[in-house]
Amino acid sequence: MKRKSFFLAIVLAAATAAGGGVGESSTVFAAQANQAVKDYQNHVHKADIEYAMKNQLMWLFPDGNFRPDQTITQADLVVGIAQAKGLTQGIEVKNIPANHWAKTYYEKAAKEDILLNVAIDPNKVLTREDAAYLLINAWENLRGTRTEKEIERYKNQSQVQFIGSTGFMISKSGELPNGTQTAKFDSKSPMTRAEVSYSLHKLHEDTVGINEAEILFGEFHKSLKLSNGKVTGVIPKSEKYFLEIALYLNGPRVKDYKETGRFTIDVSQAYKMGVRVVYKGKAIPQALYQYTKLPTSLDYENIRR
Repeated sequence: MKRKSFFLAIVLAAATAAGGGVGESSTVFAAQANQAVKDYQNHVHKADIEYAMKNQLMWLFPDGNFRPDQTITQADLVVGIAQAKGLTQGIEVKNIPANHWAKTYYEKAAKEDILLNVAIDPNKVLTREDAAYLLINAWENLRGTRTEKEIERYKNQSQVQFIGSTGFMISKSGELPNGTQTAKFDSKSPMTRAEVSYSLHKLHEDTVGINEAEILFGEFHKSLKLSNGKVTGVIPKSEKYFLEIALYLNGPRVKDYKETGRFTIDVSQAYKMGVRVVYKGKAIPQALYQYTKLPTSLDYENIRR
C-alpha cells in the first residue's frame, strides 16, 4: 500500500495551532500535571493538553511549563503512542542504543508494527508527515487503512478529501500539500507538542472506547439465543454507550432496535443483522459487527476494521 497517499485527519485537525521552533527536548519527565501552569491556559488545545497529562501521555518540563508550541522528537511521540494504547509487551529493536531512555517504549511500539516503514531516529524533530506515519501505524489495528482501490477513487480530486468515519484523508495524486496555508496539511512543517496532545487524546480515547465497546458487545452476544426463526437476548445498559441492532430484511427493509433490556426479534425473513456500539452523542462506532448467516446461525464478523 502506498502509505504516502493517505494521512490521518486527526493530525490535520490540529494544524491550526501556532508552529514552534526547535527547543529543548521533553525527554526529561518531571513536574506533576496539577502544578500551576500558565503557558497553555489560553491555548486552543488546552483541553487536549490537560487530557494528555491527566492520562500520562505527555508530561511537563522541570520548570512546570508544557511549552505547547515547541517541536517534538520521535522518541517523545513513540512514548506517547505506547502510553495511549496501553502497550505492555515488546520485541527487540536493534537500531536504538541499549541505554536510551525510550528503548522499552520503542520495543513495545515495534511489537505493534507502529515503527513499520519508519527510520528509527529518537532525537529527530518531527514534521507533520513524520508524525502521520507513526499515527497511521498506531491506528492500524484499531480502524484499518484505505485500500488501493479507494485511494485511486479519490486521488484525482482537487482538494484534500476527508473520507467518511474512518478518519483518513487522501491528497491529490498521492502528493502531500507542502504549502504554508493552515487549511492544508503542511506536511513539512514541524509538529508541535500541542498538536501531538490532540492526536494522542484521540488515540487514547479511541483505544479505551473500543476496548469498552467490545466488552459491551461480548455481553450482548453472550445473551443471544436463536430458536424457530427468532432471536432473543438483552441489550445491555451503559452510561457511556448505546448498542443498536439493525435487522436487514428481504425487500430491502431495515428495522432498528436500541431500547435496553430483553428483546425478541423475528429473523425468519432476515438475511443480516448489524450491531454497533457508539459513544452517546457521537456517530462513529466503537464496535461494529454483522451476523450474516441468519436465520440459521449466530455466526458473526467484525467489520469495524
